[in-house]
Amino acid sequence: MPAIKKKKPKGKPKGTKPKRSPNADDTTSTHDGNETRSWSSSSLIASAATFLGGAALAIAWNRYLPQTAMDSGNGDAAVNIEGDPTSKEGLLARVRRSRSFDLVDKTNRTLVANTDISSGTVLMEIPRELMIWDLDAARDEFIQNELFRSPLFGGDTSDTMTKRAALLAAYLALLRNEVVPPSDTFPLQATVARALPSYEEYAAFHPILADLTRLKKYLGKKSVAFLHLVHARKSFDKEYDMLGAKFATHVSREDYFSCRLAVGSRSFQITNIPEGSELSKKERVGYKQKLGIDFSAVVSIEPVIDWMNGHTNNNVKVGGYDAKKRSGQAWAIRTIHKGQELINNYGQFYDHVLFSQYGFIPSDGTGTTIASLFVHHDVDLMGEINETNPTLPPLEKMASYLRYDYGYNQCITKESHPEAFAFKRLKLNYLQQIAIDPSRWVLPLPPRSSTDDTPISTTTLPSDYTAPSFGVEVYEYLEANALSASLPCRLISLTDTDLDDGTKLLQQDLQILRESATPHHTPLLRLEELEISISWFIRTVQCMKKLTTYPHGKNSITSVSDQENYIMDLVKDGNINTLEWNAAHVKLEEMQSQEAMEDWAMDVLDRVKDIESVSADDYFVREEPCPEEYTRELILN
Repeated sequence: MPAIKKKKPKGKPKGTKPKRSPNADDTTSTHDGNETRSWSSSSLIASAATFLGGAALAIAWNRYLPQTAMDSGNGDAAVNIEGDPTSKEGLLARVRRSRSFDLVDKTNRTLVANTDISSGTVLMEIPRELMIWDLDAARDEFIQNELFRSPLFGGDTSDTMTKRAALLAAYLALLRNEVVPPSDTFPLQATVARALPSYEEYAAFHPILADLTRLKKYLGKKSVAFLHLVHARKSFDKEYDMLGAKFATHVSREDYFSCRLAVGSRSFQITNIPEGSELSKKERVGYKQKLGIDFSAVVSIEPVIDWMNGHTNNNVKVGGYDAKKRSGQAWAIRTIHKGQELINNYGQFYDHVLFSQYGFIPSDGTGTTIASLFVHHDVDLMGEINETNPTLPPLEKMASYLRYDYGYNQCITKESHPEAFAFKRLKLNYLQQIAIDPSRWVLPLPPRSSTDDTPISTTTLPSDYTAPSFGVEVYEYLEANALSASLPCRLISLTDTDLDDGTKLLQQDLQILRESATPHHTPLLRLEELEISISWFIRTVQCMKKLTTYPHGKNSITSVSDQENYIMDLVKDGNINTLEWNAAHVKLEEMQSQEAMEDWAMDVLDRVKDIESVSADDYFVREEPCPEEYTRELILN
């Protein structure tokens, strides 16, 4: 930020007018300006560790239950009907501890209250015999003999979520196909595995299995969601191939994909398992040495609890594995009225992560979106992170960011501007080093809508439904936080004359970057801490505007209002809760997020014009990039 005092905008900021205003206090507490970078980094890496990188832990088990959760509240906690264990009703009967809710939609596995339910009522208790853990998978003889030697597990001693997810998914597929028998200790595990959604069920709605041409049509080829859906499919294919030929003779690619999606969207994490309660110290150490996995924490598939849909304003909480009772519980955390759906909270994910992981996003705008600056390379926001051997994008891709030669009246060549050319080459190497740190290239935005009310249903719409949009609060948030994502543009727009010794500063930062533990989490750099001149600041904001405009302009429907109308047409046609419906919402929020950042940049540029020291030259930006051969010259030298 330059050492200038900017004027406050007059009236409401430009952009989409709110239909429902977010709660300013809520957005402030979640997205504090001083914590934006660390918050975005941890969220993105958490996303990476929980999906393509691994077991997509839908909800982390809490170690301890609140005291109120032990009281049923409705006086019927003793319900324990055995039922037919091979049916959904039988599974429900085995875990239900209250008669206050029913399974009303077998296909979508929807649970609805049949009477008012008091807060604190224990609704379900899942016994260990109905859980399937990645530890159980590791104990299976087929997996030990065949998969431990596969490229996915053999020789790699890191405890990655990819490994855990693949291990559990492989075991689920083997159980479902009756290739391996369930253990004598847990004979109902095969029943639980077969109760998971089939490939055909997932294919009906899940974007991972959708036709890519169709997805490209819905989302646009530059969509963040589309780019990592493509990556997701490649990752699943790679995992299956690495499991080996013997596994492939028993489990088809489709079978593995369906189980992998189940782990991605229906698994839970149980942490701090007391030593000796489920495995001995000797066994735990043995797996740690052989696989690299520490089974003092496990990934678990659990029936019925995983049927609940998700929303930020949930009315049910899941948690509290009791090692002595060998069970976990779910209980009401607020009054649930008759006819209301039982709703869980899947955790804090970006909406495009929810879409890729679960196949849906909240259509009321209560999810979290991002504005992105990467347009010429791919920043893997939720993919497998290879910390051992990270792959940086090629210089050819990163050089595209430098084609506008911000701050120079003439395009830079080695012959005409030798010093500027050498400086530009240094900037290119710097850009490459920060290219795969997500926190450098994206800015999380607050929800477009905020409410404390739990929806009656996650699958039906209110009669007065309108497509969600940002309120004016997003511009207050951007005013405080947008520049936290400005490092790429601060670098792109830097000239060789902006600093007394810019070359030395960039070289020092490059040394820091090359010595850092991983390029996925880059440290604070000197370039970020400088107070910059007004002309450099203007170029930085112009760059941010151009990069946020780029993907927005590549969408097949280029108007936010057109996309909103498209969604309302889907409502009229009854086309909701489908792949097209959820993809339409993903595309809308991406367009709205990019537009909000673009409007903020335009507003800033308009305000700094009033500063006396600003000249017309400070606003000079090429309409077209410099010739491509200049870029090739940069890469070859």
